[in-house]
Formats: sequence, C-alpha cells, structure tokens
Amino acid sequence: MCRSEIAITGSRARQLAYAAPWRAYGAILLAAVLAGCSSFGFGQNEQPVVDPNLMPSNPKATVMSFLQTNPYGLVGAREASLSEPELRPFGTDNRYVACLRAVGPDWRKEKAIIFYGGAINQFVDATPEQCGKAAYQPFPELPALLKTLSSKKS
Repeated sequence: MCRSEIAITGSRARQLAYAAPWRAYGAILLAAVLAGCSSFGFGQNEQPVVDPNLMPSNPKATVMSFLQTNPYGLVGAREASLSEPELRPFGTDNRYVACLRAVGPDWRKEKAIIFYGGAINQFVDATPEQCGKAAYQPFPELPALLKTLSSKKS
C-alpha cells in the first residue's frame, strides 16, 4: 500500500511540476490582456463630449476676459464694436463667429472671433466674407479695459 501511495504521489508531483509553468504563463497572458484592454478605454473615465456649436453664453464677458490677457495690438483703441455671434460656415463645419471692430487714433482693425464649445478658439484678422455684413453694436467696455491695460504697462 505504501508503494501505490508513493506512485500516486510521484505522479501527482509530476503533474504539479508540469502545471506550474503553465499557470505562470496563464497569469502573464491574463495580465497582458487586461493591460491591452485598458489602452482601449476599458476601465477608464470617458471624456465628456463637447458640442462644437454651443452658443457662447456671455460673448461680451468672454471677449473681455480673453483680451485682458491677450490684447493683440488693440491697446489704444478709442472705439469698439462687437457683433453677436452667428453660426457661419467655417472650413467644412459651422462655428459661431463674432466680429470685433476697434478704432484707434490712426488705425482700424477688424477681428473674427471663432468659438468652439462656447469658448474662444481663434482670434484672427477678419476677412470681408467673415465680417463684411456684420451687425456691429457699440462695445464701450473694451476701450475702457484697454486703457487700464495701457496704464498698467507704463
């Protein structure tokens, strides 16, 4: 009886010896699969989808805060006018575009403000197609802001 127990025990030991590496390979394979899944977004938080054509909630305030940090050569403007954002063709898509006109002592600039998701995405020189027919409204807050910026520089 002792001999058969030894034989079974020896047989079982060989089975365990062969199974141990396969278990390790299986664990490595499982870890690789799970790591690969995480690179495809499984188990990660999804980024919120932004509506690119979201109407800006307060365009004047948005323009004011943008120009406070990026005056783009508008310092010294004596007059300013801003159009309401309108959905217009922009490249192959539509975007909200507002037009800004600033007049200085010896210059006049027109800028197109392109919004993406309700925030300013681009602030570029306007073309006649973009702002030629814009309905400008007075924007007296802008020259006052630009005046404070020029006094801070000096």
